[in-house]
Amino acid sequence: MIPVAVTVLGSFVFLVLGLIVGMPVVGLVLGALVVGAFMMKVHRSAEEVVLKMVGGLPASEHEHARLFNIIDGLCVVGGDQRPALRVVGIEYPVALAVAMPGQPGTIVVSAGFLRSMGRVELEAVMAHLMWRLRSGDIGMTTYLIALGAAVQRFGASRLIRGLVSRFSDERILLWADVAACQATRYPPALVSALEIVERANEVPVGRIGAQALWFATPDSPGDGAIQLGEVPNIGFARPSLTDRISVLKEI
Repeated sequence: MIPVAVTVLGSFVFLVLGLIVGMPVVGLVLGALVVGAFMMKVHRSAEEVVLKMVGGLPASEHEHARLFNIIDGLCVVGGDQRPALRVVGIEYPVALAVAMPGQPGTIVVSAGFLRSMGRVELEAVMAHLMWRLRSGDIGMTTYLIALGAAVQRFGASRLIRGLVSRFSDERILLWADVAACQATRYPPALVSALEIVERANEVPVGRIGAQALWFATPDSPGDGAIQLGEVPNIGFARPSLTDRISVLKEI
């Protein structure tokens, strides 16, 4: 829907320009071709673009065996393809997934996340991310981040904010939390993981982007928005860690 809508809007702009110069048909056709090609490029390169914002290197099945074992177990239970796994070398506990719809995607964790989380916390967070991959939330968010990065040079941030408000829902994190607890049968593990993030030091600004895809971010103004230099704030909202922990403690 989004590529079609943006292509139609762009074609209309070209049509108006064509009317001004006396060549409306040429303007319409040119607009459809230019904007359509642009949107196709964004769609094809979205996952790669966002992974560049995040960084990291492929995880090692030997060095990160626990991570691979947990992901493989969750894939068997959920009937999912194993996503690629990457590790980024920062101490802040970051875990996120990047994917386009229909693709297995990539899960990225930080070295600090692997050191600070026990096995039950790690399993709970991975279950949360796997559900978001399966539900399509990660695919939509990945696409919107990449689109925002592509159009910021044209001053179209208002358009992206409108798309974000239309197609994203901050409650998805609460639903993913509940789904993770259903998968692991142990809500205290996810509560513990959120509390570890809550106690962590300040996010290392500029080191890793795409916060809208993170499992959890600290409760601060603008939390959840893309704000690490790649893309201006385009309106992603997230429930607070306090609210997420409170919900889980009621389960």
